[in-house]
Amino acid sequence: MSRMLPKPPNGSLRPLILAAVAAVASGGLGSVAAQDHTIIALSHSDFTAYELDPASGRIVSQFTAMNQPHEAVVTPDGRTIFVAIPRDPAYVVILDAETFEERGRIESDYFHRPPDQRQYGPEVITNRSALPHGVALNRAGTKLYIGVEWSEVPGVVVYDVSRGEVSGKIDLLLNGGHFLAVDPRSDKLYYPHRDDDRVVVIDTRTDEIVKIIDVPGGPVGVDFTPGGEAWVHSDYDGTVTVIDTSTDEVVETIDTGGWGAGRISVSLDGRFAASTRNDTENVAIINVETRQVAGHVTLGPGPGFPLFSPDGRRLYVMNSRVGDVAVIEVGDDGAGAVVARHPVGVNPFGGTLRHIR
Repeated sequence: MSRMLPKPPNGSLRPLILAAVAAVASGGLGSVAAQDHTIIALSHSDFTAYELDPASGRIVSQFTAMNQPHEAVVTPDGRTIFVAIPRDPAYVVILDAETFEERGRIESDYFHRPPDQRQYGPEVITNRSALPHGVALNRAGTKLYIGVEWSEVPGVVVYDVSRGEVSGKIDLLLNGGHFLAVDPRSDKLYYPHRDDDRVVVIDTRTDEIVKIIDVPGGPVGVDFTPGGEAWVHSDYDGTVTVIDTSTDEVVETIDTGGWGAGRISVSLDGRFAASTRNDTENVAIINVETRQVAGHVTLGPGPGFPLFSPDGRRLYVMNSRVGDVAVIEVGDDGAGAVVARHPVGVNPFGGTLRHIR
């Protein structure tokens, strides 16, 4: 079901956002230029994907799915959003980014498995889902990669975007693969596996495995610097591991000083990385060049996906147990301060940015 908010006569709130030059945003952000991006926030319990204007906190659009939306990716042209729905019945929603209406679904036998008993949060469920969870696009946006963590043989399902069909599956035989991402420089896919302490590297041109890297501490999140590094967040030991993407060798392990599950983001200019931590309820901001933690920002319960604004001056963090997106201003020294909190949904954890062209 698609549920749209009331709109002006032209059918979209985006022109109003783009025209908001020198507007004063709510929450103390002060004067801002026309927005060149929006936030896609995925709220589990109300089964809804929200599009949020980060300057005003206004919910621009929303789409209510049949089950929990977990992770999303936007095509390079900004017109399509793929949202993973891992719980049974499992599929991937294809959203029109302009209208926020469902354009179709990716459904596959690879997303299902014979029934088994699984612990899912506080409850034990009879599971039939292969858990399509992480989603990533290659550089050209022609292939969508979908991790299937609970398949009988875990791996990655490959979807041909132009043909609109699943083209196959890459078997990996590793456990704990939640999130995956493609390095825009090398076009290689990096897939951390939290339960096996490894990161799988796949060449998206050939869909062949080129390396399996040992990364300790429960690796789960990954992002990339423009200088050719993959930064991997580990849930269990509070570290971030730096990998040289030219050799796929580990070159550094950084102690963030925080503990617990979370994700990682690197600013587009490559100056800072952000690693969220559930147990310490904060985000560590790391200077990429010096490999030193510049500071911690306390956020309260449930910090999830961090997302840097395109200019790197702001950091957005989903907070699942607070039900909002925190907006953090990041200084030249890497110190951060919360300047706004935008309520969105019930428990937003996953998310991504949509660049408005």
